Amino acid sequence: MNIGNKIKQLRTHKALSQSELAEVLHVTPQAISKWESNTSQPDIQQLPAIASHFGITIDELFEYPVDLEYERIDRMIENETVMTFEFFQHSEEFLANEIRQDPRNYRAHSTLADLYHYQACKLNEKAIHYAIEALRLNPDNKNDLCTLSNASHGHISDWNISNHSKLIQELQTMLKADPTLQRTKLFLLDNLIEDHRFAEAIKILEEGPDQELYPFYYVWIEERKVGFEAVKAKYIELVEKYTDSWKILMSVANRYASNHAYLEAIEIYEKAHEIAPRPRYIDPLSCIAYLYKNLGNTEMAIKTWERELVLLKEEWNMTKGELVSEIKGNIERIDK
Repeated sequence: MNIGNKIKQLRTHKALSQSELAEVLHVTPQAISKWESNTSQPDIQQLPAIASHFGITIDELFEYPVDLEYERIDRMIENETVMTFEFFQHSEEFLANEIRQDPRNYRAHSTLADLYHYQACKLNEKAIHYAIEALRLNPDNKNDLCTLSNASHGHISDWNISNHSKLIQELQTMLKADPTLQRTKLFLLDNLIEDHRFAEAIKILEEGPDQELYPFYYVWIEERKVGFEAVKAKYIELVEKYTDSWKILMSVANRYASNHAYLEAIEIYEKAHEIAPRPRYIDPLSCIAYLYKNLGNTEMAIKTWERELVLLKEEWNMTKGELVSEIKGNIERIDK
């Protein structure tokens, strides 16, 4: 616990002199100097004023060990807790400093990527909200419609923007350096198929080695060529053959849902949920809830969201956070 170092870091970040900070906190410059040199510490009664001035919590005034800093950031992201701008700035600076000290620090790079992605998603949600409000005030405005669509990951007409060539190239580069990266290969397949680059995808499948999802990929590629109805029997065969593969069941259910075969999709999602290893993800249940909502069966949608809450509590020990609030919000909106 080193509050003096933290005060100095915050003061210099705001470009304040010791005298300027002392004036704000109604203490002497000598007191600030002693705090920062760790020869004395602020009285406990002064902590709220210090924290308030720098826009952080009292907890954030105290220097945490490096591992605890990582844990705080991970916990905030994993629990999808509302992140203050001050917490984001503090976390960003901490991780950037970790990388400056060791440019090959994997944990810092990975956590910083998660932090930026998390914040980007939250900013997207704000963009969606204000774009909708703007369109209520000025309907049919092209700029606001584009913002709403882009922030919602909606349809993009321009091929130069909608294609995944840049991502595909990055994944190909990784695999060229190490062809054994099987998970990377699956991500590459997903994007090749999305871009209708079927010949390249089939070549990867044929080169092997086989992976659990490869039987699904062959049928998915065929679906993209000839349509869902033409391969539906093959999807049924996958469901009947791979009863112990929640990944294949989940993937097939996604194709049914994408083709508006909602009731059949729900049945397969339930099978995937049942056999998935614990602790289970809520994805199958989340899909089921929204499918019931789309079908107009609000009673079953609510029951499924309630199942999500039970799962999060029993298998993830999660009873609060933004994800829990979002699920409860879904229930409340339907109840109204």
